[in-house]
Amino acid sequence: MTPYNRPSYTELLTRIESDLAALPAVLRRPLAATWARVANGEHGHLDWIDAQCSPLTCELERLYDWAALYGADRLLATPASGAALATGNAGAQVLAGTLLRGGNGLDYSVQAAVVLGAGSTSVSLRCATSGAAGNLVAGQLLTLVDPLAGVNNTFTVGVLGMTGGAEDELVDAWRARVADEWRTVVTEGARSGKPKDYRHWAKSAHPSVTGALVQLHTLGVGTVVVRPVCNGLADRLPTQAVLNAVAAYFDPVVPATADWRVVSPTAHPVTLSIHLLPAVDTAQNRAAISASLNDLILSKGGTDTEVLTVLWAEVDTVIALTTNQYTLDESVPIVWAAHEVPVLQPVVWI
Repeated sequence: MTPYNRPSYTELLTRIESDLAALPAVLRRPLAATWARVANGEHGHLDWIDAQCSPLTCELERLYDWAALYGADRLLATPASGAALATGNAGAQVLAGTLLRGGNGLDYSVQAAVVLGAGSTSVSLRCATSGAAGNLVAGQLLTLVDPLAGVNNTFTVGVLGMTGGAEDELVDAWRARVADEWRTVVTEGARSGKPKDYRHWAKSAHPSVTGALVQLHTLGVGTVVVRPVCNGLADRLPTQAVLNAVAAYFDPVVPATADWRVVSPTAHPVTLSIHLLPAVDTAQNRAAISASLNDLILSKGGTDTEVLTVLWAEVDTVIALTTNQYTLDESVPIVWAAHEVPVLQPVVWI
């Protein structure tokens, strides 16, 4: 069957002019141009209709409709949360709703009232603004917006940091989830607790989750250990806020008889040693090779087709995208355990 190719405006104009050859030239050209513009617009509208017939190609507005049909709504931005340490007079109160401001200019509200004790007291906080900008590392300072009697003006972010803040799910990632759910419903009817189902549920729980390691029977027959993978976070590891979100999502959707646990994977550092020949040893080539290698490593771990190794042929293929003038130290194989995710370290240039 010959595929259909949409005719261009120029092709339509030429075809219609030929059909109107019997008319005088003074009429033929303007009539052909008008008719060609109308026909071209109709072809364009038919193309648009065809694209809306699949979540793989539809526009954003229609994607919301497809997602609603299959219960795969877009994951919206999430606020950072965590704990900070407050100091002051023992017995002083910090009430729920009290606002603190970070060095990033964002406000954080106290989630539950506390009474200060001797030394430092942990206070639960949540960022008032959703998004990754609300994440803070341990040790950063927050300042009370309005002073409190008996409470020191600065709070210190706790050892776990303020985490879990993420942007809206990327449209391409959301589109892939919708298509995956559509495919599952059509071919299998429902999700029943297969490894790929746990990966899908994990990715549906939080915008930061890009995949998951799923291990069956490792803690006994019938057990399922799910380790979310977050390619955009440090060392690809989920924060406690992400783990909590995944566990909360699992509660109502995982089969009632499943014995599951959500824990963090372990980062497995991958260090590559590369020697570029002098003629191609430039900062630009080094940066390009490092970026390509990072993309390769990020594609490993947390996918439906789980592998626990990177072949040297794959590394060679990636480097060759930039240059063939190099040598590579292949003395140590790139392998990791089932509970680990590979994480590329800075390339060693030799």
